[in-house]
Amino acid sequence: MSAARHVRRFARAVAVGGLLAYAAGSVTSLLRLDPDLFHRFGALGVAAAVLFFNDRLLRIELARQLRVERLLHEYGLELEVLKSGTDPREMPREGYVIDFLTEERGFGQLRTVADRVQAANIVLLTVSTLQWGFGDLFLSAVAGEAA
Repeated sequence: MSAARHVRRFARAVAVGGLLAYAAGSVTSLLRLDPDLFHRFGALGVAAAVLFFNDRLLRIELARQLRVERLLHEYGLELEVLKSGTDPREMPREGYVIDFLTEERGFGQLRTVADRVQAANIVLLTVSTLQWGFGDLFLSAVAGEAA
């Protein structure tokens, strides 16, 4: 296994671990009504959101690039055959045929996933930033009402 692959796996583990630590720490500090700890976990949530969702969006972008490269490769092969003077009706179809509807469906799915990831990222960043900035005040008010 290459060093780059180890680094990618470590980065993903850190991103997922940070998100899990944020969720667990936020719930725990909320249940304990600890405003200082709750507020600090908001900062961890912002960092986790940036790491986790950037990782996901990067994976989507790399998948998109792979699809584009495959499409360009197929066009390149077909163009080379046409340049050689072969009549398009005589070109062998295997190896040159691209199901454009399938490719477009694949791109559509990537866009849908990217939209969902981005929406979740915005929600998590908003909640965790508010928690970071005002979590202590919020929990102090909740603890004051509970007492």
